[in-house]
Formats: sequence, C-alpha cells, structure tokens
Amino acid sequence: MQNGRGADRRLLVSVFGPQEAREAVLGGARIIDSEDPRSALGTIKPRRIMDIADAVLAVRRDLPVQLSTNIGEDQLLYRRAGNGLAIAKSAYETVGKAAQAALGVAVSMGVHVHPCPIVKVGLDGMGVDRLGDVLGEITTTLRRADGLGRTRVMSVLFAQDLDLWDARKTLPQVRRALVGLRAYDPATSDASDAFDLAEYADALLGDDGNPLFPDRRPDGAELKARGALPAAARGTHVTVSEPFPHADHGLTRRRRTDAEAIRTMVEASAAAGADAIMIDTSILLKVARIGLISTAGSDELVDLDAHDVDDHGLPRTGILSLEEIRLFVDLCHARGLEANLAGSVQSHQAQQIWRLVPDLDQLSARGGVVALARDPLGGTGAATRHDRVVRRGLVAGIIPPEQGGHLVVPEHMTHSPKFRTDLEALLARHEGLDVRVADRYGDLSVLSAPGRPTD
Repeated sequence: MQNGRGADRRLLVSVFGPQEAREAVLGGARIIDSEDPRSALGTIKPRRIMDIADAVLAVRRDLPVQLSTNIGEDQLLYRRAGNGLAIAKSAYETVGKAAQAALGVAVSMGVHVHPCPIVKVGLDGMGVDRLGDVLGEITTTLRRADGLGRTRVMSVLFAQDLDLWDARKTLPQVRRALVGLRAYDPATSDASDAFDLAEYADALLGDDGNPLFPDRRPDGAELKARGALPAAARGTHVTVSEPFPHADHGLTRRRRTDAEAIRTMVEASAAAGADAIMIDTSILLKVARIGLISTAGSDELVDLDAHDVDDHGLPRTGILSLEEIRLFVDLCHARGLEANLAGSVQSHQAQQIWRLVPDLDQLSARGGVVALARDPLGGTGAATRHDRVVRRGLVAGIIPPEQGGHLVVPEHMTHSPKFRTDLEALLARHEGLDVRVADRYGDLSVLSAPGRPTD
C-alpha cells in the first residue's frame, strides 16, 4: 500500500473553540479533538465541547469528520490532607469517576457530527492491572449507554525518556513554562533541583488568564493567598512535577519507552476492549521540547529536528525511533486496534512518517499547527503555549499526502547552516513533495528553492 492509497488515514487536531475547529477542518483534519491548552491535563468544559461540535456541523467537509475529547491525562484521585499532602483514594472510586467523566464527554459530543465519536482516556501513572480496570469499565459503560454504543475508546499512554528529561528539566525556560501550568510541587530549599517559585511568579496566571504578579516578586504569604502554594508549605521553594517512571508501573525496567513498554501498552489496551491507542508525550516533556518521534540516527529519516532550535538554542528531540513506531503499528493491528501517534508532531516528521509507515492510522497534533494570534485591528497574541491558535495552512502540513499534505517548515529553520543540504536530501527521497515556509503567524510562502522563500 504505497503512500497510503486505499487507506483511511486521519489527522487529529486538538482545538479549544469553534474558530479553531473550523480552521482545522478546512485544513484537512479528520478528527476534531476538544482540549483546553491552558490546562496541564487538557480538560475542557462540556459546553465548550458542544460549541465545537456545532462549528464542525456547520462547516463544509469533503471527508467524514469525527469528534474526540479526553478525560484528562491520568485518572488517579486524591484528597488533600490538612498538611497539604495528597492521599490516594480507593481503586473503586478511581474507576467509577473515570467512567462518569467518559459518559459526560460522550454526551457532550453527541452523535450528530459522526455516529462514532472518540473518548480519549489518559492512563498515566497507573499499574497495568488498574489501567485495565479503568479502561474496561469505561468501554463497558459506554457500550451500554443509550445512544452512545458506537462511541470509540482510545487509550492514551505516555512515552518517556527520563535521561533526556533530567537534562532539560532545570532549564529556566522549562521551569517557567511549567510554573505557568502549575506543574510543580512544594519542596525544601535544600531538595535536589529545588528553585524559588517567587523568581518565576510572573508566569503564574489567574482564572482570567492574566498574570497574578506581573510586576513584583511576591512573598510566601502572597503565593499562598493566591493559591500558588498550599497553606502548609514551608518556604517558597518548589520542584517541577516529575513523569511517572515506567519501571514503577510494570511497563519496562528501562528509563526510556522501549519495545517491552510498547507491547505492554498495546496488550493492556486490547485486553480492556479499547478500539484504539495513542502514544503521546506528557506536557512535562512537551515544554522541554521532547516529542514522540525521533528523526535522529535513522538511515531512512532525514533529521530536520536538528534545525528546529528555539530562542534559547534548545533543539527539538524525540523518543521513539522509526523501527519502534513500526513495531507499535504492527502490534496494534495484530490486536485489532487503530494506531495513533501524538507528542509535538511537526510537519517534517509527519510527511516522512506517513510515507515510511503507510499502515499508520492516525497522527495527532496541536503544537505543530498553531501560530501567534493576530488581531486585525492591531497587535498580536502572546507567544505562550496556550495563546497560540490553530491555522488551516499549518494543518495542511500534517495531513497525509493522499489528502494533499505538504511539507511546512517554520521560517527560523531555513536559517540553519545545513538546512538546505538536509532539505534537498529529503526531497530527493520523496519525489513530488511540495514545500512551504511559515512565518510566526502561520502565513505560508512557497519555497521555490531550498532555503529561499518567495511570494
């Protein structure tokens, strides 16, 4: 099946509102996923899901479009003790709450856009047994619910490379982004990797999306009063939240997602009755510019990741090799599951993966299809993760080639010294691939020759 001919390959795009949904559909997305980028867990209000569903219904669609919604990255429940520490609730309550959440988002999506909406179930931080219990309860519940019996269930499990994470988690820009997402934990000043939250307090946002402390450094009492620290915290030092190691949950003994972890993830999802499985990366790794797909060290992939360097000089990197991605897809299909890859997917990764793994069912994206917002009356939005908006031209850079997908490279990558050489190598391997250059607003220009954008 060369280049996916005869396949039903789909791009999932995560959106936060009706206009983003319209942009995604017009760009070629086949699954519109409701997600709140302002939240570390991506959880979104049911009414917002309904607004997005209405927008998809109203826009012209050349191919069938499904809806999807997640119920959070993990389903573990806790209660907070008087000293600010968390105590795990019972497994029964965890399972029940997850099934309730799945029913809620399924009802919010309805069946008017597509009779088979998708509920994404995050299962991070769970042992294999509990993972199976939660996923099994959700699939059984949805299939018995009136009008929701065709709802598809997609398990979401996170890949990780803890050595890469340890090397990047202390970088100031990573700490700042995680503070903005409230992905940190109180710590003593002498704890390993502890830092003073007050130094990053300008990144803390209130419920209205505005900075809590835009122009001053707060003390501990002010941080507690605004909910940035628990009342029992001693001092203002914190550490960034940590990924749940695979070794603690029966996936693999290694610090990096490997073939053993992939097999365990797929087998557990199939045994619980899921319809699909997504391998993603957590928000912790995303802000550290660690995505799912690695383009380095492969004889078949051209490593354009090396040219995607941020303002701090930090290059993009990934976790799974091409061989591991192929193994994941083959295992999914052997167990009757659809295979979905997510985790900061970029156009230069997508257009190579679609061609080199033609049996892949789905790719998912948000970071690779968003750009700065531009107000027609003047001014621009902030450059933060949650202020960027979906643009249809960027969506077209990640859809499969048989649906019109082309290569979109951010303008800053074209300034890398060896970019021209690597791009020429990629184009030589994939004949007929069109190339566009995107500015910071997501506006595209044709690349008539490698490295030289023209109107």
